[in-house]
Amino acid sequence: MRRFLAGLLMLPALLPFTAAAPQTAVAADPVKIMPLGSSTTAGSIPGGYRTDLYWMLTSSGQPVDLVGSITDATPANLPDRNHEGHGGWVIDQLTQVATERMQTYQPDTVLLHAGANDVLQNLNLATAPARLENLIRTLYAVRADLAVYVSTVGPMTEAGANARAAAFNNQLPFVVGKLAAEGKKVHFVDSRGALAATDVMSDGIHLTHSGNTKLAAQWYAALHGSPIIRFEAETAVFAGKAHSAVTPLASNNGKAGWIDDATSSATVTVNAPYAGNFRVFIRGGNGTGGPCSHNLSVNGAAAVVVDYPSYGWEAWTQRALDVNLKAGANTFKFTFRTCFAELDSIDLVTA
Repeated sequence: MRRFLAGLLMLPALLPFTAAAPQTAVAADPVKIMPLGSSTTAGSIPGGYRTDLYWMLTSSGQPVDLVGSITDATPANLPDRNHEGHGGWVIDQLTQVATERMQTYQPDTVLLHAGANDVLQNLNLATAPARLENLIRTLYAVRADLAVYVSTVGPMTEAGANARAAAFNNQLPFVVGKLAAEGKKVHFVDSRGALAATDVMSDGIHLTHSGNTKLAAQWYAALHGSPIIRFEAETAVFAGKAHSAVTPLASNNGKAGWIDDATSSATVTVNAPYAGNFRVFIRGGNGTGGPCSHNLSVNGAAAVVVDYPSYGWEAWTQRALDVNLKAGANTFKFTFRTCFAELDSIDLVTA
């Protein structure tokens, strides 16, 4: 069985850039990933963070098998809808099913997002870190070589709950550090830091579409062993018919589109911390009923094709490209190629 380790998702980079197509680096077997937790895992929107994460991994050339006892009916743009997310569950409830689920599905990697409901209910929070440790140890009792990624819980609108969440999150690195010191492959994921108050729904608890896509990016960064920087497509410089639009179904509630003819373009500035090879994820999509594509030129180099399958408008997918960038500002110019497609964001990680 395969396990995630930092640096596993490495592909060769060509100059100036090349599509990180799945066939370039296919593992012998899919990595079995169990998304484990409560409503954030189940998805406050269909698919939750799992949709973007699936596309980021598979477009990078890493076959994955999401596993768990629950299989959702939607969304269409998430081909693998299995998970172990239970809305409303507290840490102890997850612990009660952990052994059986681990034995049944034998994941290589667990993405653990637990504790939000304990925080909301103010449920014995003094013992919550110890109960989370017990949950993690229960997972390892079934499989000692498991890789576990432990996320912070997200921001909450109500001031008291948000303060309790912050206090709980502050203790998670100590729990993870204790287990890591014993030789367990456990990693801390500070996803809360990437989320803004506007990424929380009006109920004050659950993540919006924007929050879910940002959370997916943090999971990918942790699995890949790299920082991640997001650049929003609505910040582009536009020409011709191309322009931005406000939508609640995109990262930071904005998108770019209408790159519909040869005179239209959207140019996004991507700032790189140093000169060298990077991986970028283009988040785009279309609802035309068939594949659509843009031409993409980085810093004026010869263009490559970025294609987007048709799952519907604002049913986004991610496309990976390996890119050679200069230090500082780099221009990503998207121009018309076939039919109509929209852009949401560009994520930058190490290659």
